[in-house]
Amino acid sequence: MTVTRRRALTILPGLVAAGIVAPTVLAGSAAPTAAAASVRPYFGAADWLWDPIPTGPVLDPQSAQMVNFLRTGKHVALMRQFGVTLRGPSGITASTPRYDVAFSQVPAWGPDPFGRDTMPIPTGTPVPPGSDGHLAVADPQTGQVFNLWQARQSRSSWAASWGSKVPLNGDGRETFGSSSTGARLARYAAVVRASEIAARNIPHALFFSTDMAAPAANFRYPAAGSDGANMARVATPIPEGTRVRLDPSVNLAAIPGITAFELVVGTALQRYGAYCGDNGGSRMSFLFEYEAGAAPGPSYAAAGAAFDYFDLVRLPWDKLQVLRSWNGS
Repeated sequence: MTVTRRRALTILPGLVAAGIVAPTVLAGSAAPTAAAASVRPYFGAADWLWDPIPTGPVLDPQSAQMVNFLRTGKHVALMRQFGVTLRGPSGITASTPRYDVAFSQVPAWGPDPFGRDTMPIPTGTPVPPGSDGHLAVADPQTGQVFNLWQARQSRSSWAASWGSKVPLNGDGRETFGSSSTGARLARYAAVVRASEIAARNIPHALFFSTDMAAPAANFRYPAAGSDGANMARVATPIPEGTRVRLDPSVNLAAIPGITAFELVVGTALQRYGAYCGDNGGSRMSFLFEYEAGAAPGPSYAAAGAAFDYFDLVRLPWDKLQVLRSWNGS
């Protein structure tokens, strides 16, 4: 999916209150309010992730041209082969095994992205079978989120091709050091959780990769970088970091044959939208949590997504809108 990596450092509201770690906020980021912290289980300062799109946002001047290309091709849910295994923070304790992960791209890509830190990985943690092997762990013990690319276990050790580390209570942006996505948005952020599909509620923005990500020099907040290459060679590519949404005036529930899976994803796309964050092989590929069990995962199958790479054909992709900025200004 991507080979560009970077990194950052901060912490979680509950950890500060408990006295486990000192309060820290990334430069330029406002500390989350108490109300916000209570409903933000990770990346409490990531307004770009948690804030709904306001009414009447300003659209990008080239919104129509970008949508003309975004609406074509496949719009798939990556749940299995290229899903993301997520762990924590509630499942990580002082007794969780910790590992000094060996990175095969050190020193070619830079120094060890975890430095002297060890990564907690619960026993029996699976890795998605696809070539990306995404694994992300939110660690309340150290106040860090660890992200691995091409993770692999060998008996009592763990290795990966690359990784990144960001503050659990930060803004979810990898603003220095290594990175886990092309846009340098932490892999743990914006992935749809299996529990969210089961609850029929996704309370945050989504993440998608695309074959029409604009060349790397062209990106916008919240992206802190880009690996875009416009692989599809479209006339109007979309910059990484760009937020898109489905027109909220569309009555998704009235679409004939729409599955519960498509409805919950579509509703989130209307309320929170999705960020272009990486190069990918499809027009729009949305990231989901890897769920153990029969493919594509029990929660997804129960909602009507019968197979991995499930094509969200009933959503009205011609009704996409591209925002000029993340907050609609």
